[in-house]
Amino acid sequence: MGIFSNISRKRSLNALSGLDNSRLSDLGLNRYDLFEARNVSSAKLGGFLNQRRSERAYFWMR
Repeated sequence: MGIFSNISRKRSLNALSGLDNSRLSDLGLNRYDLFEARNVSSAKLGGFLNQRRSERAYFWMR
């Protein structure tokens, strides 16, 4: 399962990397978030990106 989760993570990050900056911003992410996400394990990837979105939304609402 480890190899399949790595392939899935790589495909997901590549798909997100294909978006332009404004679309990433609409999702609450930026290129730096995607760059850092490459070092996160597959099991924690969704939580990591969700945390980044939540932090950005919190500071935007302040």
